[in-house]
Amino acid sequence: MLLRTLILWLIVVLGCGAATGALAESDAQRDAELHAYSANGDYEPAVLSVIESIERGELDDALVKVDAHLKAFPKSRVGYLLRADIIQGMSGQLAGIGSESNLPAQTIEGLKHQVRLRWRHNQHKDQSGHTLFPSTLIYMGKHRYVIVADMPEGRLYLYKNNNGNPELVRDYYMTVGSAGYGKSAEGDNKTPIGVYEINKYIEGKALPDLYGKGAFPVNYPNRYDRFLKRTGYGIWLHGTPSDTYARSPWSSEGCFVLSNDDLLDIGQYLSAKDRTPVILSDTIEWLDRAQLEQRRESLLSVLSQWQQDWESLNLGPLVAHYEEKNFNFGEGGYQHWRKRKIQVNEGKTFVQLGLDIDSLFAYPGEKDMFVVKYKQRYLSNNFASESDKTQYWKRADDGKWKILYEG
Repeated sequence: MLLRTLILWLIVVLGCGAATGALAESDAQRDAELHAYSANGDYEPAVLSVIESIERGELDDALVKVDAHLKAFPKSRVGYLLRADIIQGMSGQLAGIGSESNLPAQTIEGLKHQVRLRWRHNQHKDQSGHTLFPSTLIYMGKHRYVIVADMPEGRLYLYKNNNGNPELVRDYYMTVGSAGYGKSAEGDNKTPIGVYEINKYIEGKALPDLYGKGAFPVNYPNRYDRFLKRTGYGIWLHGTPSDTYARSPWSSEGCFVLSNDDLLDIGQYLSAKDRTPVILSDTIEWLDRAQLEQRRESLLSVLSQWQQDWESLNLGPLVAHYEEKNFNFGEGGYQHWRKRKIQVNEGKTFVQLGLDIDSLFAYPGEKDMFVVKYKQRYLSNNFASESDKTQYWKRADDGKWKILYEG
């Protein structure tokens, strides 16, 4: 009866695939891990360790672990839900997940969803345990850190720039909008999809309790959002209210939310001054390092060809890189831009173009699109300048990359 009850619990809470996980793990390994969890007070591995003990049918062990977890994190509603289920499982009377809880059914379902997402948190590893990387992180350029949100999986990843290559530093459980993601209108309670930047920090003491220990606003709507006529504002990465450790997966009004402990941890790496990039993704394609480098070289070669065509003073190949329809997102227009290029080129005997790439990211939510930011150093026979530039590129139906926006 107990085994049947545990199998039911695993299927309902974690999904059918969770019932085969950690059976080969040794007692010594488990003891070492438990000691490490209690030593560093880490919320995430403690919850997962409780679930693993339940999975193995070791309810006495699970009870010890969950009690230790609740002592360290007394606001953990997931911990209390797991403890109630463990007690009921030990008595063989577990009628359903959270059946003994006085919480509303919607709250219980949210907590179950949270447990499922926490359990599925290792998608950045392949079957051999090697690290995989989001395909959006083509080139981190000069940025020291970038954060990537996997919104369907409720996960926020922090990457460090290691000589231009991403290196995973941390990952966190995350809450998104109560209506999901794909924001298009003010008040739709969705979290946006796109590439953004941290542009401010607000201390917790300056905010209502709802926002926890602080907030990092991002620049939604960005230029591409405005082109698509998306509305709304006030999209922040922020913490949780003082009476809650972590919120249910979909429970914000469009922001993306961490526990206060996690917010304080990630906050040491984020910078409004450096405009830390934030990539909010509706899906993530995971690549190994070789695949990511191959993708990077392919897109950098697109930029290199554009640079060479500009320096050639041959206007035909240069303008072929630009999308005529809605060029610059409708600002100014293609024909006006082309006429100006012809006039400028008539006075040139040479052009030298230097590109110092700040970042290059594949754009989430769009097929075959990327955004690149760079410092442009321009030199010709009669003019010299330096300027910060942004380009949006998208692959056309004929397979050629075209510039949608440059400014």
